Formats: sequence, C-alpha cells, structure tokens
Amino acid sequence: MMKKTYPTDETTSPPEQTWIPEDEKNENFRLHSRVDILFILKDLKQSDSLVTLYFGEENSFILTSILHIDVDNNEIIIDYGTDAIANQRVLSSNELLFVTRQNRIKIEFICNQIKKTQYDGKDAFSVNIPESLLRIQRRDSYRVPTPIAKPIKCLIPLVMESRSTNAEITLLDISCGGIGAIDKQNSLNLEPGSVYINCQIALPEIGILKTTIKVKNTNEIKSQTGNIYQRVGCEFIDLPPKTESLIQRYITKQEQMSKTSNRS
Repeated sequence: MMKKTYPTDETTSPPEQTWIPEDEKNENFRLHSRVDILFILKDLKQSDSLVTLYFGEENSFILTSILHIDVDNNEIIIDYGTDAIANQRVLSSNELLFVTRQNRIKIEFICNQIKKTQYDGKDAFSVNIPESLLRIQRRDSYRVPTPIAKPIKCLIPLVMESRSTNAEITLLDISCGGIGAIDKQNSLNLEPGSVYINCQIALPEIGILKTTIKVKNTNEIKSQTGNIYQRVGCEFIDLPPKTESLIQRYITKQEQMSKTSNRS
C-alpha cells in the first residue's frame, strides 16, 4: 500500500470543528442508529474522503482517511499521520474529534480511545466505531433529481365526498428539506400554505417515508405534447431524524450511481 500524503503547510484550511456544548446540541442532527452510522462511514471510505482529526486543547489536527471498517471488532482503521510527534500526541489524547464532509453535508463524530495498529503492513490508527454521529446540514440542502424512467410518487391522503382516497404527485427532485413535484393527473389544486399530513413516499431499495408536507410554491408548466401541469415545491414539516437519514441514504445512493455512470 502506497503511503498517502496530505497537505501539512500552515496555509492548509481544515474543516472547522463544531464543539457544541451538550445543552445546545440539536438532536435532529444526531444519528444513533448503527445501521445509518455504518452506512455513512462506509461511504466516506469508498469515496476516500479526507478527514480532519482534531486533538489536544490547542485544536491541533492531522489529516487522515478511513482505510477499513471492521464491524465484527467494532473498529475503524484510519491512516497514520506523517508527523511522528503529532502521532504520539494523538495517541495520548483522550478526546478526538473527526470532521469531514459527505455530499456537502458536514459529518462529525467523537472517539475517546485510539491505538496504534498495523494495516496492510503499514502503521495505522484504530478507533472504536462511534455510538453517535452528527450530520449537520442546512434545510435548503443539496437535492438530487429523481428517476424519469421509474418515477417516484408522493401519495397524499384526502377525504373527498365523505370518503378517503389517495391523490398522487410525481417527484422531480428530493432533499432533506423537501421535494419538487408535478401533478400529472391534474387531480389537485395545490395552494401555497396548504399542509398535508400522513403523506407517503416510497424510495426504491430504501424504504417508505411517512411525512407531513407544506406547499411552498406552485407554477404551471407545459409539456412537449402541449399539456399543462402544475409544478409544486413542498417542504417537509417536523421531519423525524430517522426519516431524514433515509432520505440522506437515498441521496448518497443516487450520487454513487451517478459517479459510476459518469466513469463508464
């Protein structure tokens, strides 16, 4: 294995750490699900993302990356630093903060123990898989288009003429903040400010989202065949962290598929 090299000059600007006091942390950003944590860590490894490891009271740091995730032994193997003195300081630190980005979203997790190990015949660090992880993003966050060939529907429960029914809109894109969609059946008269509860969105290979949506904006669009449809922008209301993590998993999967397609 060729030893990786990272920029170490004083002009290097590492991702800024977020030391958030415990009573100020927004738990909507924190993941506790082991499945979701492993999914994010494996994506960071696969994409060879640069990770900043902060240590010590002076916020010293080294640049590293994830080499291997050993689920059975509950440990992450990360690349060893290039500075021997800094490596020793890392090994003697009691609290270590890892900061990186995934799909423009800031990822942070803390480990309290670290040890020196060997990986592929080279020195490396070993830390435990974190029990929780912060994924910090803006509500107007990164969105991905949804497939045209196999459109994703959002089912909206309605009561019409004293009976329950489901209307549907077709997704154009999705983010952790909301959706863009089109009413191809022209069955709804969606107005800005309208709120719909218990809506369902089935994300392929991910799961079914149950959420409340609020219509933010609408406009008419004309198809190539001359048909007029209503396009809507909706935001998610009080999105649970578990549901948000499913959306992020879908976004990550779509990004990976896009990268694979571009390379082929």
